[in-house]
Amino acid sequence: MAAQRQPIFYRDVVPLSRERHKDWYVDLAQGFHFTAGTNSVYVAGTEFPMVAREYPIVFAKDAGEKLVPVAMLGLRPNQNLMVADDGTWRASYVPAYVRRYPFILANASQDANSFAVCIDESYSGFNTAGEGERLITDAGEHGEILANSVKFLEEFHKHSEITATFCQAVAEAGLVESMQANISLKSGDKFSLAGLYCVPRNRIKAMSPEQLKLFVDRDYMDLLYLHMYSLSNMDKLIALFDESAPAANEGQPA
Repeated sequence: MAAQRQPIFYRDVVPLSRERHKDWYVDLAQGFHFTAGTNSVYVAGTEFPMVAREYPIVFAKDAGEKLVPVAMLGLRPNQNLMVADDGTWRASYVPAYVRRYPFILANASQDANSFAVCIDESYSGFNTAGEGERLITDAGEHGEILANSVKFLEEFHKHSEITATFCQAVAEAGLVESMQANISLKSGDKFSLAGLYCVPRNRIKAMSPEQLKLFVDRDYMDLLYLHMYSLSNMDKLIALFDESAPAANEGQPA
């Protein structure tokens, strides 16, 4: 049986255990180095207003061929232009998917509505040396960081469900089309990005009155226009790529 594919960033996900992790501490001051090999990250619909100011928002398809919105972080595979060499984030807004790490919810059983709090034990901030804050108190309760993270995970899951409904409506309305971004760098290098999807204006204009009413009533039109507005941020990614060209192109074929 093949090993289950783990979500991006996560390498060793296990359920949180009061026994196994009773002496564990977490130090979250490790920076965002763990994101360095990711060129896009999932974003929920509630994040679109903040994300659209700094990142291109496009659509991709997950392993189940379902449409999902993602914020572009880089222009090459395994390239994150938003994380600096020292691990700091180079944009004002950090997507929630990034901020929830190293915690995550996972199905606790075959019940789709039953979840367990899990952690990525490979995270460099976990330790038993007393650095940071205890995950679990002597009384067996969640420490402050863990308690706040659980609340965050619950909110993230709720907004992810709402976003999935939005994406399903977009797919059913036939609004997306495959996009190919042609990138031209200051160095003269040119390449194209494929495998992404966008919603063009002409498809919105072709929507039926019933579809338009549904999208307006559910505030989906706001999300579509934020998506289209955000595509201008591609120029920001290109500028960041040009700034870091020697490092970004290292190991890339000529």
